[in-house]
Amino acid sequence: MANQKFKILGTKYGITITKPWSPEMYDHNRQVATKMKEIIFQSLTKAYNQDNEHDLRIIAVAINSYSYGSGYGLDEIYADACRGLDMVENYWLYDWTWPDLLNRKLVEPIDINFVGYDKK
Repeated sequence: MANQKFKILGTKYGITITKPWSPEMYDHNRQVATKMKEIIFQSLTKAYNQDNEHDLRIIAVAINSYSYGSGYGLDEIYADACRGLDMVENYWLYDWTWPDLLNRKLVEPIDINFVGYDKK
């Protein structure tokens, strides 16, 4: 990797955005993903604890990208969404899950975001 050339694409949150990604970018994105997942988990758990099937289904679909038929109970949806949230990739959080839940006002905005996904 010593011979690998990095193209500098800018700076965000005090981090130099490079292509290929730097360890600093990966570390930052891991921290952002952890924060987003904690907030999503709180929203998911709130919907579950309040027996809010509508919101629970919306959050689960945003996490997993598939829906649940009428045969699925709240316990099954919640457990599956929790498993999906543990495994969701950062790009999916960036492209789909977080924006969808923000638009639906099921999570509150945070002051940081991922770096590097919007750079070509």
